[in-house]
Amino acid sequence: MVLRFLKLLLLIAATLSLGAFAFLYGFNAWRAGQVVVSRKGSEPFVATADGALPITFATEVWGWMILGAAVVLCGIAGIVKFIADAPEERRATLARLDAAPPRNHRGTDIPWSIALAIIGFIVAFFLYLGFRVHSQ
Repeated sequence: MVLRFLKLLLLIAATLSLGAFAFLYGFNAWRAGQVVVSRKGSEPFVATADGALPITFATEVWGWMILGAAVVLCGIAGIVKFIADAPEERRATLARLDAAPPRNHRGTDIPWSIALAIIGFIVAFFLYLGFRVHSQ
């Protein structure tokens, strides 16, 4: 039971760290007023807020900040869900961490908050990609 709890704790800590890193990367670039953009097949270049390529700058900075914030919110939602669950549901969550996934789990309902967080992450990701591709 303790190892399962540590596994859950490490998973949530990794999610929070990854999201915080992505958000802070964008935030630091926003504060500096420039960001290094490296795209596949081309040389890295510097996009600035005032000078060269301000749309690319905004896309990179806000994309990193939005994606980071979405991942942090997913981590926080995991913490809140675990704390708000009843003790039986907590034990079931911890038991599912080591269990093999069932072959047929079509009857499992996804909570609307988790589904909304996943949909929001996907929409933010594709908006980021769309702005990044069209700002070339």
